[in-house]
Formats: sequence, C-alpha cells, structure tokens
Amino acid sequence: MVLDNLLEESYDLRVAPFLRNGIVIDSCVIFELLDGIVATRFSSKILDELSDYQQILMVLEAIKANNNWGRFYVTPHILTETLRHLKDTCRKRLDYKEIVKEVMPIFRDMGEFSVAKSDFLELIDENNPIIEAGDISIFVTAEDFAERKEKVAILTKDGGIKARYTFEPHVLVMDYKTIALNYLG
Repeated sequence: MVLDNLLEESYDLRVAPFLRNGIVIDSCVIFELLDGIVATRFSSKILDELSDYQQILMVLEAIKANNNWGRFYVTPHILTETLRHLKDTCRKRLDYKEIVKEVMPIFRDMGEFSVAKSDFLELIDENNPIIEAGDISIFVTAEDFAERKEKVAILTKDGGIKARYTFEPHVLVMDYKTIALNYLG
C-alpha cells in the first residue's frame, strides 16, 4: 500500500497498524535529515518549508514519530550507506566531530533489522543486476514481514520502493514528499 495523503486517511484505523512494528527508514530520508541538521544547527541556515528536511519533519510530526528514533529501523546496509554519506559530505568540515556527536544518538536509538546474505543475494537479478544494497535490504525486510502476514511501514521517497509495494497489503510505503505536499496543499 502507498500512503500519499494523511488528511484523507483515518490514522488510527489505516496508518497506525503499520507503524506498530516500526518504520523502516530509507537511506535517502536519513541523508536529507543529516543534511538538514548540518544546515540548520551547524551552518545556521534557515530552510524553506518546502525543503526536504522540513517536509520530513512535517511528516514525522503527522505520524506521531518526531524525535522518537526508537520507532525507526535500519538495516546494516542502510546504516553503511548513511555513515558513508556523512563522512563524504562532512569530513572536511572543522566541526565534523561535533556533527558526529550530534547525530550518533539518532542511530543508537534506532532499531535494526538484520538481513541474511542468502535472502539478499536472492533478490539480485543476474540478468539485469541493479545492486543497490540499501533498497535490496529494505525489500528483504518488507517481504519477510509480508510472508509472516505482519504489517510494516517504510519511509522513503524512492519511486522503485513505492512501485514495488503499491499492492502489498502488509507493507505501507510512506513517500514523505508526496505526503508533505498534500499536507501543505
């Protein structure tokens, strides 16, 4: 399922059941959060309400998950991608150590879904190998929930993830950009 508009959905009935098992957060969302934290807290920038960072914060508030990082889950692949992004974008800054100290509690509070190597490799099409470790690890996690007939949510802006789970009744894909724009509109 895809959640595009929180205003049209009954939160308690249609959204909350997917959030109970946690929210798998995609690396693209974490990148935007990290970039927003660095911009607002370390570079003293004021971001427009349409910035990705502000849109994510708006959606987190709407789903009652703001500053509650314990409700979010990453896979080792997502964590690796995210920490590489942090290193690549901030390591030359003089305040790099302070940035790391600021964001590490977020990751410590998040839960983790492990992904078995065999399940991961099974999802790689050798005839058309698109190997995006973070996405594949999200697919393994979501499909594990679906096989057990349990519900889970994914927070992303990735169209491929959205398309893959459009008709899966046990997976709720929350595209933060679409939700935020519908919320503002």
